[in-house]
Amino acid sequence: MNKESKQLFRSTSVVGLMTFLSRVMGLIRDICFARLFGAFPIMDAFFVAFKIPNSFRRFFAEGAFSRAFIPVLSDYEENRSELETKELIDKTSGTLGGILLLVTLFGILLAPL
Repeated sequence: MNKESKQLFRSTSVVGLMTFLSRVMGLIRDICFARLFGAFPIMDAFFVAFKIPNSFRRFFAEGAFSRAFIPVLSDYEENRSELETKELIDKTSGTLGGILLLVTLFGILLAPL
């Protein structure tokens, strides 16, 4: 195996191991919730309350956004200056933060309804 193959194998192994550990920790979390709260309305309310934030996490961290942004970022790092790459990151982070702030404020205002 050459150096690049070893590095790829190592990186893939780390990601796989961390994904496995994440799933095991999620199972432990669910077992603890079931043990502590049982099948009561409070648990249903908890799960409903976390559907929206989890949807955002899936979209922005694991979904379409990261799949679209990573290739663009890689292209900037290879073909543009460091300043242009930092500007891309700053603009993207600022726009994303602004949108999430507006969605959060909207959710807070509608919460009493």
